[in-house]
Amino acid sequence: MKKQIGSRLGLPHVHDVLKQVCEQTISVEQACESLGVGKSRLYTLRSVYLKARAAGKVEVWCPGVSGGNHAPPWGERVVTFLRSAIHKGYNYAFAASEVDRLYGVVLARSQVRHWAIREGICPVPKPPRLPAHLRRWQRQAVGELWQMDATPDYWFGAEEPSYPLLDMLDDCSRLQVGCAIYRHENVPAYLHFFHDAFMEYGLPLEVYVDQAGIFTGNKEDSVTRIGQRLKFYDVSFVVANTPEAKGKVERIHQVWQDRLPPYFALNGVTPSSDLEDVNRHIDALREHRNRRERHRELGMTPQTAWDEATAQGRNKLRPVPKEPWWNYVWSLWHPVTIAVGGRVYFAQDSFPTQGIPGTKAVLYEHLDGTISILRERPDKKKLPVVLFTNRPR
Repeated sequence: MKKQIGSRLGLPHVHDVLKQVCEQTISVEQACESLGVGKSRLYTLRSVYLKARAAGKVEVWCPGVSGGNHAPPWGERVVTFLRSAIHKGYNYAFAASEVDRLYGVVLARSQVRHWAIREGICPVPKPPRLPAHLRRWQRQAVGELWQMDATPDYWFGAEEPSYPLLDMLDDCSRLQVGCAIYRHENVPAYLHFFHDAFMEYGLPLEVYVDQAGIFTGNKEDSVTRIGQRLKFYDVSFVVANTPEAKGKVERIHQVWQDRLPPYFALNGVTPSSDLEDVNRHIDALREHRNRRERHRELGMTPQTAWDEATAQGRNKLRPVPKEPWWNYVWSLWHPVTIAVGGRVYFAQDSFPTQGIPGTKAVLYEHLDGTISILRERPDKKKLPVVLFTNRPR
């Protein structure tokens, strides 16, 4: 059966129903039943009808199309992809998002759902999940507060090991400023994660985390190793009273828990894949979600919300400072003692320095695996004194 009004109803009938709705001689419900449309479509028709009547063109007015059977065909590539994606476990929203990202065809979640029902390839329903905690008030400026959390999951399949995923988003715009999988949830992972997010977007005022041991100092003085690095650049490190306070980032976790396992399965991404390649996949998905997926609460994409706030002067981000300590702050620090001949021994290697034997120094293990040796830890009041480095200039 044709779905367009012009294909199934006579024009005088449509005019008569809309005239009666405008004169309130029939109810909205009766008009919807007579025309076979929903309320939103009826209101749209009534609005256009009234404009035509005000312009004196009501006699020649006819209803336009609303999509339906006038929608263009999707194409064989899109249909083939949707079959594979749904079979692998993509939900309807993610399948629609990927069609947009990969093929430039904009589909609604409902379109994919109806297509899958017709094709008889609906995904297996998942058990209901607990709500992602209470909603808290929203900050008004970009960069005022970033929520961050880690969630371990079986991203590569239930038979594979669990790996932690680190995620961080801007509280005002909901734009995800970082999302990556690591082999272990440890200090080097967090240093790498923060460094990359700050380099891409700048420094926020606050980073909001939960009371995991790695933030509260229960593991190897981690509060010093992470919190003090943020404090060095005047980024407040705020620990939430309860995990429930971070509802926004918790809901993002649920998105990736639904999307990444079937995406990895469809694209042949496994635990043996290079981690940088894995995170390049995630970055592409994150970027598309930021720019193209409309946020239900905001009524716009996160990137649009970010851009609007910035245009209105609601942006509290600070640029990465151009000062000499940056690369050393985002490194692992190891206290060492200079041995005979000025050499420093570390991890079965030795490094030459001009330091005095018996004096203390600090070895910096950089994110790229290179080594620097300085006289002391970062201090804003001093310049770094480099005794050795193999970092490329």
